[in-house]
Amino acid sequence: MYDFIADLDEYFCEKYANYDKLCVLDGYRMPKMQTSEVRADGRTYAYTLPANTMRLALQENKAELLIELKKQMFDKTVSFSFRPLHFFARCKNKLSKFGFPKYFRAVLNKYNADEKQVGEELAIMPEIWKGIYKGNFLPTKNLILSMSMAMHFSLDDTKNLLAVCGYELDYSIVKDVVISYLLTHKVYNADMIDTALREYKVENLYLKREKTQESA
Repeated sequence: MYDFIADLDEYFCEKYANYDKLCVLDGYRMPKMQTSEVRADGRTYAYTLPANTMRLALQENKAELLIELKKQMFDKTVSFSFRPLHFFARCKNKLSKFGFPKYFRAVLNKYNADEKQVGEELAIMPEIWKGIYKGNFLPTKNLILSMSMAMHFSLDDTKNLLAVCGYELDYSIVKDVVISYLLTHKVYNADMIDTALREYKVENLYLKREKTQESA
């Protein structure tokens, strides 16, 4: 196992926010969520602590809990097909500077890349990819995450690409946490990426490698 997996585990314990799954793990101790304080006016005020008080990083036995959580992981974020946009949505997507095609080209320019290079890195049919970058189809969230890893996009550029398509990183989803780590720490080595995805059972991506592949 690569040494960076221990660092990924720490990051995951800090970021993972599916508290419904965490609190039912055997050995998880539910923290006290209600507290109070005496303020300057001399009165005592009660308030509820934020949800991230429940994160795995604050559990004394977080390593054991993470092992148990990993046993239960499986990837449910499947996207089976790309649906064509309706006429008006397609026009808006193509013409608006906040539509995917124009924004995507602007991001590619930052990396001195083009649509052809991206298509060659993805396990996706050429005609579908052509329809996406021309604005006839909207990319799925899994495809955007795959593009970002394949093309070494920054986390900020990834978030912006997700946003123009109506998506966002969701830290209650295992895949989003793992990919956020990889992009934040610039982990671009193919073997290291595959190791991290296998460790957290992340699948259904469009990378042209082993189990990370998903057909369009």
